[in-house]
Amino acid sequence: MGKKDKKKKPTARMGWDSSEAEEEIVAEALKRKDMDTGRVELLDRDTATPVIETYDKDTGEIEGSIVLKDGNREGLLALVKIIETVEVEQDHDANIKSFAHSGKFNIENPSSVDRLWDVDVSLENIGSTDLKTKDISIRELGTESPDNIDSRNFKITKDIKNLLLVKEFISTLPNANDVLNINDIEKELLKTKDKKSEVSSKTPSKPKVDEEEEEEEEEEEEMEGETWGDGGTLVETGLESFGISIDRDNLVSYAIAIRSLFDKPVSNIKIIKNIPDDFSNPSIRDTTEGRAEIQGNKIIWTIDKLVPEYTVVCKFTCNIMVTDITKRKTGTIEVNYQAASSYAEGLGIEKFDAYTRNKFYVDTVERDEEPGIFDCKLVFDNSSEFIIQLFNADVYSPDDETKKFVDIDPNDVPMLPSGAQWHSTKWQYESDEYPTFRKKLEFRVMPDFQTIVNGSMALADVILEIGSITGVMSYNLTEVPTYREKDVIATIKLVNNGSAPLDEVKVVQQYFSDEYQPPKAGEIKLIWDGQEVEVSAAAVSFEDNEFKIDLKDLKDSSTGMFKPDSTLEFEYPIHCVNPARESTFESEIIYLANTFPVSQELEFKPEVPVISAMHIRRKFRIGKEVQAIGDLGNYKIILSVENIGESNLTNLTLLDKVPDLFEYGDYSMTPEITDEVGQDTLKWEIDLLEAGDKLEITYEITGKGKYSPSDAQLAL
Repeated sequence: MGKKDKKKKPTARMGWDSSEAEEEIVAEALKRKDMDTGRVELLDRDTATPVIETYDKDTGEIEGSIVLKDGNREGLLALVKIIETVEVEQDHDANIKSFAHSGKFNIENPSSVDRLWDVDVSLENIGSTDLKTKDISIRELGTESPDNIDSRNFKITKDIKNLLLVKEFISTLPNANDVLNINDIEKELLKTKDKKSEVSSKTPSKPKVDEEEEEEEEEEEEMEGETWGDGGTLVETGLESFGISIDRDNLVSYAIAIRSLFDKPVSNIKIIKNIPDDFSNPSIRDTTEGRAEIQGNKIIWTIDKLVPEYTVVCKFTCNIMVTDITKRKTGTIEVNYQAASSYAEGLGIEKFDAYTRNKFYVDTVERDEEPGIFDCKLVFDNSSEFIIQLFNADVYSPDDETKKFVDIDPNDVPMLPSGAQWHSTKWQYESDEYPTFRKKLEFRVMPDFQTIVNGSMALADVILEIGSITGVMSYNLTEVPTYREKDVIATIKLVNNGSAPLDEVKVVQQYFSDEYQPPKAGEIKLIWDGQEVEVSAAAVSFEDNEFKIDLKDLKDSSTGMFKPDSTLEFEYPIHCVNPARESTFESEIIYLANTFPVSQELEFKPEVPVISAMHIRRKFRIGKEVQAIGDLGNYKIILSVENIGESNLTNLTLLDKVPDLFEYGDYSMTPEITDEVGQDTLKWEIDLLEAGDKLEITYEITGKGKYSPSDAQLAL
């Protein structure tokens, strides 16, 4: 009696479907035990018995049973591997500078006992590679190297997008912990997800140069550039700041963020942050995933597994004290990881078929009490080390080819571990002759399809610029008269004596009053490195007795930023308006500056002189004496000026007219000779004559011709 013929799927050799592969469950009912050797274990609901019954999926009837050998539920899988090595170099802003990729497609026989033959593999999504065909056929794989591996190299032919996003964020702001929050970091990190290699994988690599020479050139470029980082364009993220102050203990905060764009989890991630010798006291503040620890001058962060599309962050801080303006590097980052998804845009396996050692037979047993009646069953024996799937078994009647005694399809028979047998249900056959049954059996060795990506990344460090400003200030006068209006000219000089260009410069002068008033915007003069620069009225303000000049966003101005070694010099009047006797203007001036991106604000306070209101009432005596000396016609002129008051006298001018027909010379103090009164006039400028002091100036004259001695008596 035969079985009813079922509608079967096409009998063409059936391949392994990629949807069967998962992280631990290799295929339905199979769990990976050892990835390297391809050893797996059969999962079933009842592990207490060495017999597993199999059923017809359509009718629910028992079709047979699997008999395990000594209860063994394990076996090997043929190994089908995509092995990729990826090396990425990127700058601080996550721009990819180089992307080295090498790929290898391996089909491996992990058994040292059983060969594989008639291996057919169909690949999918080979368009991004240089693989010529998706179909691979291998006649046989042996059990020893090199015959047990079929290997072929491939390259990616399209621009490559990085699948593991890693970026370091650095802040020197006091509130860096709040600024570097995971939400804002994640938003910024996602902006880098579409960045690709600047050089297509088709482009030949640059010629190899001496490594030490290359490092020296890169270091020179970095240290001499006027931009932050490694020569890239300044990028304002709102999260980072790179300026530190000289002669101050600076706290630098770091956050390293990672996000995976792979289809499957990434494992064995190791991030190494190299801390330069300039930094001290490294301290780990927070780790959202994995473990972070300090080992010498390195911070090592390890993550066992990172699921796709999930951002993790490690935060830490270091201190740095600098006493000079040499730029400091923050330290590079090295990343190593393993992934199970290809960089080659979905390169995968579509079908897999392979045969190995096997045997099958039909037990035909004539009944003791009923001669001519045979009890029969089909036995398929997996005598190999592999897991085998029997996906087609047909036994036909010798008399009628349309009648089948055994008829199974791939959905009806589970996997057969090594040494296991599948026994069909028995059928009865009546014949006086020895019955012979035509049989058709199809099976395959189950594959373990693995994508192994060994990835490494190198992240460039960033340059911390040293922010520092210094300067002086002065007044042209420190004493002003009482009850009069007088302007005192203030000169404010700032010098950028650091290594960081400054994007904002601010001068703040305090404690103005009705007697000592600030300048108007139009009265301010700015000399920038020797060139006069207009000061916008919007940059000048006066509020709450505080006068302020604020030059903002210099990077966007015609002058550009306030660069190292540059000088700014402001001049403006302090309006002294009828100050009372003994009043003073004791002011405080603060120079403030900041970098781009914004860092901790720089501050410098110069010494500020005091302006005093002096009750000056000018009292003085000017005299002239004529003495005859030597020969006739020779006279000595004695001019005197005496301060007979209580206040100093400044900027005095003393004049004396020389009579006609007289020659003059032999001065005690050389005069300026002018013609201010229509004839030769001697002029002396006296800068200061203190209270009670007397100054005498002498010179000699000699008469010529018809001179009159009395003319020398005339004084101006």
